[in-house]
Amino acid sequence: MLNQPRLDEIMRLINLQQRVKATDLAQSMHVSEETIRRDLKHLEEAGKLRRIHGGAILPKPNEEQPLQVRHRIQTKAKARLAARAAELVDEGMALFLDTGTTTLALAQQLTRFSGLRVVTNSLDIGLLLTQQSDNQVLMAPGDIRHNDNALIGPHTLAFAAQFHYDVAFMGIGAVDLELGLMDYDEAEAHLRRVLAAHCRRSVILADDAKFGHRTFINTLPFSAVDTLVSNRLPSAEFVRCLEAAHVELVHP
Repeated sequence: MLNQPRLDEIMRLINLQQRVKATDLAQSMHVSEETIRRDLKHLEEAGKLRRIHGGAILPKPNEEQPLQVRHRIQTKAKARLAARAAELVDEGMALFLDTGTTTLALAQQLTRFSGLRVVTNSLDIGLLLTQQSDNQVLMAPGDIRHNDNALIGPHTLAFAAQFHYDVAFMGIGAVDLELGLMDYDEAEAHLRRVLAAHCRRSVILADDAKFGHRTFINTLPFSAVDTLVSNRLPSAEFVRCLEAAHVELVHP
């Protein structure tokens, strides 16, 4: 059983020290290391810390966590979101999927299709769709980013801008009530601006952990996209803001 006071104490310590050891936490809280490891796993899945060997650290502000860490965060929420997003797809469509764990979850949903044309800048998405489906896959060129196998840079932008997509599915770093859609990385922000201008329908995939956060880069105002898909209904403030910007909100 998870113990909320213990979780709160772990977060108090990690905010104070920036780094904690599982052995020290177990000793001070009079529980087993296995219990502490379970607590740290729960807190990482909630996006509150990053597990490392022997303990955990506090993620740096305005720095996106590596892909292998993000894979462990909000996994069930992303699966629900991806299933809902896949309902926007019909056979024969031309799609763009940018890089990210949420778009990767969507790619898994798209393996049941066979007649799609999918352009992507994610090596992981490209391999998944090629190996597990009969859809046509076009890989955007570019420089490979080591922390998430994304292809980025001017060649990526020029390639993406050659096409017009039925739907462009995009992840996002944060959703802020005042500043709109935000990112950690300028290359991703540039690509998402290009995609929003070269598609019939622009779709942002944002799990509920993205709402209410602010990052460094202003990517797009809400009014620049057509649809936002999330795993649950956001707060009333966000609903009103999206409605005012004429953004369709899709959720389970």
